[in-house]
Amino acid sequence: MTTLQHLPLLLTAIAVLASGCGSDRNITSSSQCDGVLNGTETTVDDLFDEDGDGYFDADNVECQETYSLEQLDCDDVLAEVNPGEVEVGCDGLDNDCDPATADEGDSDGDGHDVCAGDCDDNNPDVHPGVDEEICDGLDNDCDESTPDAEDADEDSFTSCEDCDDDNAGVNPGTAEAQCDGLDNDCNDLTPDGDDLDGDGMNHCFDCDDDDPLRFPGNAEVCEDGIDQDCDEIDADCPVDWSGLWETTQATYSCAQGMVDINFSELSVTHSGSSISFTSIGGAQPGTMAGSITGNNFAANLSIAGTCTEDFEIVGSFTGDDSFTATFSATFTDSLGLGLCLDCVSQTWSLSGSR
Repeated sequence: MTTLQHLPLLLTAIAVLASGCGSDRNITSSSQCDGVLNGTETTVDDLFDEDGDGYFDADNVECQETYSLEQLDCDDVLAEVNPGEVEVGCDGLDNDCDPATADEGDSDGDGHDVCAGDCDDNNPDVHPGVDEEICDGLDNDCDESTPDAEDADEDSFTSCEDCDDDNAGVNPGTAEAQCDGLDNDCNDLTPDGDDLDGDGMNHCFDCDDDDPLRFPGNAEVCEDGIDQDCDEIDADCPVDWSGLWETTQATYSCAQGMVDINFSELSVTHSGSSISFTSIGGAQPGTMAGSITGNNFAANLSIAGTCTEDFEIVGSFTGDDSFTATFSATFTDSLGLGLCLDCVSQTWSLSGSR
């Protein structure tokens, strides 16, 4: 067979090869991210949308040139990540492909984000690590195990609202009981009792709720026939023992007249628990000072020297205008040289009146 006889077959083979080369060019073209539906694509550029969420691979240069940022997928493996998604906090993903919407936020600038346990990211005073404050209505430390308040008496009312959290019978849910001394309902407007006379003491404790001058704690006026302080006693007025009292006479002289005890009157000065007795007459004993408890008194005077002189009066007031006492004069020769001369210790029983 001549070469010319084989020409039709050669032309046919060339045509087939040419046809095959055209098909290879179509496959190469269809693998480009070009926004055009090519022969091997089911949908436009579906080879560049691996997760099938309708957004194209942002890492591919051709896709970057073909599509806007709103169409590019920052994670083409996860369908839940693309520019059309809403950012979900604390899942570790940039759901909406927008770095400006952070996965972790610290809106209140307290150094703690919601992912790290900030239970109120709008309040800088609330975050883990801060001390829990009682009764402010906030979980300051974001720890439910440290409550905002306690309920010590377990009456279902916390210490923030319970006026006595140690008494389960006292809380805002309890009815007020009269005259028990308690604010049962924790409401000052529902008193424990009435105060008819307006003296500040309710009738439960006022011995006369019709008389504003009689109530517990009021100042008692002595011996006026009225029990102002409701203790069922009209107190006696304290006696002032001050004045000039006549006494049985006490006389004694020694040391050649240097000691001269001679009195039948005593001037008494009384103030509170202090009392003094001053002799009227001889040089001794002068003024003896001491104290009085109830009706009982004791006073003394000491004159130091080579012969020490000690004068003392001890006794009791037996009535508003009477007393009995023992008066003594003691002489002590401190050097033992007989300097007290003829002075000898003496004792007198006295009675006084005014």
